[in-house]
Amino acid sequence: MKKYLIGWLMAWCICHAAAQEAGDTMVCAPTWAEQFTERIQPLVAEAEAAPYYSGICIYDLTDDSLIYAYNARRVMRPASTQKVLTAVTALATLGKGHQCTTRAYYDGRIVTDTTVVCIAVADTLQDSVVVRRTLHGNICVVGGFDPMFSHADLKDLAAAVERLGVDSIAGTFVGDVSMKDTLRWGNGWCWDDVPSTFIPALTPLMFNQQERLNARNGNYLIYPEYYFLETLVQEVRNRGIGVSPQVRGTRIVATPSDVRSGTEFFSRSHTLEQVLQPMMKRSSNLHAESVFYQLAAMSKKQGATWKDAARQVEQMVARAGGNTAALEVVDGSGVSLYDYVTAETEVALLRFAYRNTAIYNALYHAMPIAGVDGTLQKRMTSGPAFRNVHAKTGTVEGVSCLAGYVRASNGHLLAFSIMNNGVLKSSVGRDFQDRWCQAMAQ
Repeated sequence: MKKYLIGWLMAWCICHAAAQEAGDTMVCAPTWAEQFTERIQPLVAEAEAAPYYSGICIYDLTDDSLIYAYNARRVMRPASTQKVLTAVTALATLGKGHQCTTRAYYDGRIVTDTTVVCIAVADTLQDSVVVRRTLHGNICVVGGFDPMFSHADLKDLAAAVERLGVDSIAGTFVGDVSMKDTLRWGNGWCWDDVPSTFIPALTPLMFNQQERLNARNGNYLIYPEYYFLETLVQEVRNRGIGVSPQVRGTRIVATPSDVRSGTEFFSRSHTLEQVLQPMMKRSSNLHAESVFYQLAAMSKKQGATWKDAARQVEQMVARAGGNTAALEVVDGSGVSLYDYVTAETEVALLRFAYRNTAIYNALYHAMPIAGVDGTLQKRMTSGPAFRNVHAKTGTVEGVSCLAGYVRASNGHLLAFSIMNNGVLKSSVGRDFQDRWCQAMAQ
């Protein structure tokens, strides 16, 4: 090795001397990093002069090195980039195949009654045997906080009731929502934002993504589980199964129902990988909170809370090398006023995902693509960032953020987080982030 280095140095000296004799000066071509540093100088100056605050962290995953940091350790509100923390934690601890499951049980017994009745046939009366099967018991649906449980799924549940072979039900329809606590909204959610399409009621039992509830009954926005049960009863009646008004009832229980000790007759699931698509692409808060409470349920206790879920996220941040001392996690969607994180920590989670192929593939393909789909469909529709940036957006009043991945022109994959707090117009933050992405992709 020593002989090789001496030979290389002698050859370099000869070439350098020859170049000097020829009057030439040897100039090394600038590296991509040097060119990038030059390109971002106006953007850095803009961040310095702006009335809002910026936190920026850019990491070269290919070279495993930090490229640029600006206020990367300053604590800021993440808005929906909080979903990156939620998604990575869930993929790492639950796995992409984890299932959000809705189950149904019945208890009691099915009694068969035989009755002989007279019927008129032509001009004569004939005896006819009528056999009726009645469920003397209850039907319980156990919510698993599946945000993708659809109206079609609910109809399949009604069909499963029909397959029990009963003509009538003498009992109660029970909704078991004991998976989580009874809080309707996330901690730190603004009182004047709820209930709404974007700020959903947090209940383990729902269908149709809680859509169009306003048109039915304003109370359903707050208590979607009642809409679930009442719609189920109607679907059962539509199949000719009698649910007598005298005995019919619906009941929501916050503790595990005794009916769960009966017979399970229906189960419907959707995987975490399926839930991540609308959660990340459309930035669905409902889907994000579902994932958050899947993490909470890992506590294995009745009525899991947001603190149980937050503990899982905090442990994940520590595992990824993020700074838990500069972190506040109170929900899974980023809606809360109390969520705080740093750009450096968001990048730490993105780096962790990159180092774990299964996590990275699920996360990368769930993120919006610049100029193509999701919340980035109308952003970066041209230039080197187009179809290149895969990132999660984040927008609430005064906050605009972007965190994800982009491939630079030198072929290296970069992880980045750009956080803007104190922006009076979200468009200002979005424009700032888009120009940084173009600079990274160039």
